[in-house]
Amino acid sequence: MKQILKLSLIMLVVFSTQRIQAQQTESQDQNPRLKDSSGISLYGIGPNAIGSVSYDRFLTPHLNAEAGIGFIGVHIGMKVHLWGGSERNWTPYIGAAVARSLFPAVGLEFLPYFPIGIQFVGANHFNFAFEIAPLQLEFLAWNVVGVKFGYRW
Repeated sequence: MKQILKLSLIMLVVFSTQRIQAQQTESQDQNPRLKDSSGISLYGIGPNAIGSVSYDRFLTPHLNAEAGIGFIGVHIGMKVHLWGGSERNWTPYIGAAVARSLFPAVGLEFLPYFPIGIQFVGANHFNFAFEIAPLQLEFLAWNVVGVKFGYRW
């Protein structure tokens, strides 16, 4: 488990560094990820299985950090937005996160969560995201679909 998390973190850092250096927008003030860098969202399903509230912040136009709490657990992770340096409102992303249940009956181990998705950041401070991620539990494995709606500032 620790090896998977270390490998995913290394891949995320290497990939994000290359993307950040490769794409820099000339008009940074027009980039929706810089203009409204912080956001709060409601997550339907996602890393906490049922639903959650999350806070995220774009550290750079390409790199997004997120933390949330839901009905049965908490999560924290990073996402790399592939077109983050552009002025596009839609941008695909890949990410790595860990989730943990708050209930001993469900299990208290850290679970890896690797979403692939697309996010929309609108001019009216609205954001929407759709993602899919494999989730492996001790007794069950499935692909989780996450849908997020929120507000950015």
